[in-house]
Amino acid sequence: MKAVRFQHCDPAGVVFTPQYFNLFMEVVEDWFAHLGYGFSKIVIKEHQGIPAMRIIAKFFKPSFLGDQLQFVLNVKRLREKNVLVNVTAFCDQERRCTTEFLFGFAALSSLSLVEWPEGLREGMSEYLQGR
Repeated sequence: MKAVRFQHCDPAGVVFTPQYFNLFMEVVEDWFAHLGYGFSKIVIKEHQGIPAMRIIAKFFKPSFLGDQLQFVLNVKRLREKNVLVNVTAFCDQERRCTTEFLFGFAALSSLSLVEWPEGLREGMSEYLQGR
């Protein structure tokens, strides 16, 4: 659950569309940490990255200052070097917006995609939609 804060809103108290991307990425970053692969471990210690290769977003209803947004994350597709993740925001069970991220897994030294670490891949598979 994430509260819509003043920093997320325009002067009328409506969430700026770009602010949703910050909220979505917080959810994704928290998810990776939950899987035991926090971004600091991946980037700083292992010199790898998780580039967004494609982002598709849909906005259904506005969110307002003070709303409590519940985010749901699931994996739509998991491959050797990329994952398609869906994140949807709800307020009181009303869908506000959804996004799909296609993330790759890259070695920072070569800036090329590499295979997911086995433990991370196994953890992500637990979130596969329709499993």
